[in-house]
Amino acid sequence: MKFCVKSVAVLALLGLAACLAGGPAASAADLPKMITFTSYTVGSLGYTITSGFREAIEKKTTMKVRVEPYGTDVARLLPLKTGESEIGIATGATATCASYGIAEFAEKDWGPQPIRQVWRGMTLYLTLVTSADSGIKTAKDLKGKRVPDVPGWPAGMLSIEGVMAFGNISWNDVTKVPCSGYVDQIKGVIEGKNDVCYAATVTPTLKEMEAGPHGVAYVVLPAADTEGWKRLQAKAPWLTPVVCKSAPGLAPGQSVEMGTYPYSLWSYESASPDVIYAVVKAMDEGFDIYKGMHKAMPAWNLKGAVSNPSPVPYHEGAIRYYKEKGVWTPEMDKWQAEQLKAFEARKAAAK
Repeated sequence: MKFCVKSVAVLALLGLAACLAGGPAASAADLPKMITFTSYTVGSLGYTITSGFREAIEKKTTMKVRVEPYGTDVARLLPLKTGESEIGIATGATATCASYGIAEFAEKDWGPQPIRQVWRGMTLYLTLVTSADSGIKTAKDLKGKRVPDVPGWPAGMLSIEGVMAFGNISWNDVTKVPCSGYVDQIKGVIEGKNDVCYAATVTPTLKEMEAGPHGVAYVVLPAADTEGWKRLQAKAPWLTPVVCKSAPGLAPGQSVEMGTYPYSLWSYESASPDVIYAVVKAMDEGFDIYKGMHKAMPAWNLKGAVSNPSPVPYHEGAIRYYKEKGVWTPEMDKWQAEQLKAFEARKAAAK
């Protein structure tokens, strides 16, 4: 009997300690056996990244991960909206469109979405990409060219429109070429169907383009052209100027000026805090598992998870873990409150 009483007391003390630390994490029995990541199509950087995370999560938790590839932003976010998927990978541009209820997310069935950041991730370098022998070097050179038209990809299409605006080019000055998704419009350049595509420099398919007979080159967006950037950001405010020093087609020491924004993991507010907490913890503790899978993977570290985030609130399950690890500051609590208030204002205005 004494042993039993002591055991109960010890368990009680452990429970109290857990509560003082912010509450115990869900046990393995409380977590689902399977979770789903929505991702970009096979051949994209997003698919490569989520496949790496899958390995870490499956080794560090009892959960299995299914990666579901989709070709458009709307298709990737719909399973999160309906609760069929827990997490998705998307650019800061896509999530900002969803949170603000703009572009294709302005439709009646969408509007401002309660999307939440889970992990800020990496910085992307982007511009319009073309063949090295196309003769296209600046945004002004786009006049009369074949430009991809991808349905359900509002962030990408607005970014393409922004790059065209940089050179005072509109849709009336180009030929639209229908493409089914992100990778398809890149392969369209390789196959000679369209003259340019919009892509991140780390996209694996650009390596395929670089190795082909026509090579790869980039539409330059000089930071010194302030008027050009004003026109671009009027269409795609998430893009900011940057100097890219490493990309397919660039020789050592060569660089090109283009745009940038983050690539992150997202969920909806309704996603289980315990599941999101477990995923974030597994990614942090499993960093060594996936960091060598692609040159972009080391950027997915704990410090980067909360650095320079998009103007969208974080999920409470992710915040819980970040606070435990000491990377979430009081300043970020203030920032989070401001983002939540701004979202509620957007939602109210849309009614």
